[in-house]
Amino acid sequence: MAESTPRVAGIRFRNAGRVFYFHAPIRLEAGEYVIVETVRGPEVGKVVIAPDQVVVNELNFDDLKPILRLATESDIRKADELKQRAEELLPEARRLADDAGFHGHIDGAEFTLDGRRLTLSFASEERLDYRDLIRKASDRFGARVDMRQIGPRDRAKLAGGYGVCGRELCCSNWLTTFPAISIRMAKDQDLPLNPQKISGLCGRLLCCLSYEDEGYREMRKSLPKIGQRCSTPTGEGRVVAVNVLRRQVTLVVDGMRVEVPDRDLGLVVRWDPASKTADPPPSISRVDAIAQGLIEATDEDLRAADLASAPAGDWLAADTPLHEPGPGRGRLPGGGPRKQGRPRPQPGAEAPQRPEPRQQGPRPPRGVQGPSGPRPERTDLPAGRVFQRSQPPVAPPEGAVQTPAEGEGDAAARSRRRRGRRGGRGRGPASNPTPE
Repeated sequence: MAESTPRVAGIRFRNAGRVFYFHAPIRLEAGEYVIVETVRGPEVGKVVIAPDQVVVNELNFDDLKPILRLATESDIRKADELKQRAEELLPEARRLADDAGFHGHIDGAEFTLDGRRLTLSFASEERLDYRDLIRKASDRFGARVDMRQIGPRDRAKLAGGYGVCGRELCCSNWLTTFPAISIRMAKDQDLPLNPQKISGLCGRLLCCLSYEDEGYREMRKSLPKIGQRCSTPTGEGRVVAVNVLRRQVTLVVDGMRVEVPDRDLGLVVRWDPASKTADPPPSISRVDAIAQGLIEATDEDLRAADLASAPAGDWLAADTPLHEPGPGRGRLPGGGPRKQGRPRPQPGAEAPQRPEPRQQGPRPPRGVQGPSGPRPERTDLPAGRVFQRSQPPVAPPEGAVQTPAEGEGDAAARSRRRRGRRGGRGRGPASNPTPE
């Protein structure tokens, strides 16, 4: 009789931790807590993979340790008490590390279920000597102390927190293993190469960069690369920018930037994906591409085809108006009815007589006979001053005394007083003889 395959169950010891496999001599279900024997001693673990769900073809049964029994309520309570005790002794363990000259940062502590072994996790970029710290910690806590060095990602996983997205860290919530991440992933996704933007709490590249990397690579296969030579209906151009999510390509054609949407890629704009320097294939128009069955026509294409195929005299009598009538005026798009003007003459009808134009001529003087009769002169207007062209002054004869006109002396005096108040230089007092 063939030997039966042993039953194997997957056990996890902490949230989002690694899954370990143990021999399950008893019937188990996912979600139950069990006591297992590890290299450090007995510990409490949670069944995450039932025995009938594990593929055991690639497992080495000789190295599997057994599951001792199901965990009781007292076991779970004791494990919680030991976990709380380990968190309380962390500050004291850090003080012991300072006294022993240990330069690593202790981030976590963990007891086994029997309380005989204590594991201290520390983070350091280099190898450190922790033998003196182990002796002092063993004497202080009364247990065997083990030191475990962890990296920045494990430290963030152990501490927990929230990322830039506002959600709990993936590594402390559900991520069991850390994926391989490179700066190339950020470049492929057009992300800013700023360490503060693409780094997590651990100081390393964000794990979420690897989630969409494969999708970006697949989409980039159908898009030209930056610097690719492309042919367009207006001439040859070169790719200067690519938007992967929108599938939009920016070209420079004859010194002008042209943005090409997804609907024209591969047809109107064509390129050779095998080489950047090779001559691109000739471009075709969108109408030709639709006629050849390469792409499907959209509503805009169908509307443009209907307008192009309509007779020249029936475009105004089409069932579908070019513009919907609106409250506006004139014939602008969305305007109202056409403004009614002068009616056009019908063929064969007499043309209306145009009025004779008014004769333009010189305006007759006031009181003179005009075209419509004598124009009366108005007498109700007040008498006004007559403006005449100024005449050059006549020099008085030699020896004659100049007599000012009436009121001229007073005006001269007022002018001198004004110049005096302004601080100007005026002429001296003039004689104001009284006319005889």
